[in-house]
Amino acid sequence: MKNKSLLRVRNIFPPLVLFLLLISGCASTTQVVLLPDPDGKVGTLEVSNVKGTQTLNQAWQATVSASMDRIPSEPKLLEEEKVRQVFREALEAEPIPPVSFIVYFRTDRSVLSTESLTLLTNVMHAIMSRKSTDIIISGHTDAVGAIDYNHRLSLRRAKAVADILIARGIDRQNIQVSYHGKGNPLVPTPDGRPEPRNRRVEITVR
Repeated sequence: MKNKSLLRVRNIFPPLVLFLLLISGCASTTQVVLLPDPDGKVGTLEVSNVKGTQTLNQAWQATVSASMDRIPSEPKLLEEEKVRQVFREALEAEPIPPVSFIVYFRTDRSVLSTESLTLLTNVMHAIMSRKSTDIIISGHTDAVGAIDYNHRLSLRRAKAVADILIARGIDRQNIQVSYHGKGNPLVPTPDGRPEPRNRRVEITVR
């Protein structure tokens, strides 16, 4: 009989490594499988016992520690479908990854365009379908204008989006608002240069 579980390990770089841990109930055998993240990227995982270490750095790569008296087995690539079958329950229990949206603004404006209002319908759908209580709204500007003014403008933009979501029924307590002015551009530019893609609000639904 085998016990299946899905574990997460957080590293400094990359910030998140996903792996599966399969423990045999009738022997001291442990299998570790490295997973890709939701974007398809893969971190690096070291599997160690008292005899040595193996490094996993490819998606669906696995190693087995059959005994504390032997080094874990050489990494081996497994078929994705086979992993999904064996670890089906653990994978289904994995939380849904966050989803992000970006709405854009005209120069020096904090009023959403018709296109942005349409996108907020998709944001509402994501919030409701996930029953989310963790919504992050971050306001930004381009590099035109003074630092203090852009901080205030980015806050107005973030609050404009938050107010619309609240008006549509989202609990204010579930929303975190932050603002960055021109300090965190999506597209780096020299100071003073306009850039439409930086005049934005980012919405993350967890």
